[in-house]
Amino acid sequence: MKKVIGISVLASSILFGYYGKVEPYQTYNIKADVSGKVIKVDKSKEATNYKGIVIKIDDYQNRIDLKNLQAQLRNFENIKLAQQKIVNKKYHTYKIYKTLKTKSQIEKDLKFYDYENSLIALNQTKNTISNLKAQIAKLRDTIAKKSISFKHYIYKIDVNKGDYVSFATPIATTMNITKVKIDIYVPIDKINSIKNKKIYINGKLSDFKIDKIYKIADTKYTTSYKVELIGKYPKISDIVKVEFK
Repeated sequence: MKKVIGISVLASSILFGYYGKVEPYQTYNIKADVSGKVIKVDKSKEATNYKGIVIKIDDYQNRIDLKNLQAQLRNFENIKLAQQKIVNKKYHTYKIYKTLKTKSQIEKDLKFYDYENSLIALNQTKNTISNLKAQIAKLRDTIAKKSISFKHYIYKIDVNKGDYVSFATPIATTMNITKVKIDIYVPIDKINSIKNKKIYINGKLSDFKIDKIYKIADTKYTTSYKVELIGKYPKISDIVKVEFK
């Protein structure tokens, strides 16, 4: 008798329906992308659908470093403009020299090397500018990652103000509950019979659809396939009866 009840609850036939638990569509285990001291945590947003910044990691020094790099970038941009003018002028002078018969080859070579040196200096400045831009982009990314915002239901916040977090430290658990999923276990020989049928939940027609059929026998229910249903249902964690008609 116990064996019959167990089968009906977990992987019963279509005649009696299938039973499954209503769960969030997706669960996200949020982890820190950067290291630092937590300076803000709004615990009041736990168990709510909140969109916005909830956790903030100290970025004071990062912002100072960003301002310094931006100042350096502006300086080197001005240097580049001045060097470009020098390069243009020296190239123009070299072009004139190399066509003059009154100038020796040594004089022509000196003008060429003068132009080349100025061009090398310009390219070095351009490389410095590229490196500064890369550092600035990386720093901005770090600063952005220190303001942690959410867009789903906040199930649990794992950190407190004053905590120090490092890369991959658990931060929070959030859930997408705009829709839900129900996993049921259907005998392999019944799979084809449930396709293209309407899905009833607790005896009522629903908007649930078959999202996935895992066509490898379940490790626990070795004669069944796991079937994932996606739809809307008001109560997460309910055990519901699923029928295909």
